Amino acid sequence: MPVHTVDLYVFFANDENPDANIRRFEQDLDMANRDWKGCIQFIVKGIYSSKRKRIVDAASIPATNVFKNRQIDHLIRAARYSIGYQTGIYIFYLNGDYFAEGRGKNVVGVSGTEMVDFKSSKDYEFFGRILLTNMAAGRHTLAHELGHILFKRYDARENRFIHSDPSGPYIHSETKKMDPAHNNNRKNLMFKISPSVNPVLTFEQCQVAKQCKIVQAQNEIQSNR
Repeated sequence: MPVHTVDLYVFFANDENPDANIRRFEQDLDMANRDWKGCIQFIVKGIYSSKRKRIVDAASIPATNVFKNRQIDHLIRAARYSIGYQTGIYIFYLNGDYFAEGRGKNVVGVSGTEMVDFKSSKDYEFFGRILLTNMAAGRHTLAHELGHILFKRYDARENRFIHSDPSGPYIHSETKKMDPAHNNNRKNLMFKISPSVNPVLTFEQCQVAKQCKIVQAQNEIQSNR
């Protein structure tokens, strides 16, 4: 059976000790591969440290419309240029504990996608980007944000691209407001706040992720490093 893989490119836009940064990412990667085991394998293609001028303080970035922020946009474009615009998911570790208030308080991770080429609803290319703060350490945040990217697909019924959880939505217990991007099961990786231990995925989530355009089907397992 083919192994479904996704290429990761990691950038440290912080002033942490390099060894501490590597340990932090290795922990995040190990958790992500365990959480998505049997479904997706994440392959590290490169790890890079930013120069001093590329250090970003998360507290200066509002959590709303993060990827429209000029500083973040420049960071991502510089990273893409530096490695030849490779297809994959770009992960950025920022300084600080939380993003500035915007779409919510105490936001420690955000993700999104950007279209690179579009020919038709079945022929297109995009890349993913994830931003993580210090407080995302030791949690399943990276694995959760990877899920949001892997769920990007074209919905013929709605005639548009969507990121919704195929086994969602999340329903607020009091307001009953629905959030299609998240799951209603507290044990699910895609619950609004990712579980602290042993998150689960559904068959539907795995199947949708495998069909994501950013995923490659390999004949054999590759090394993570």
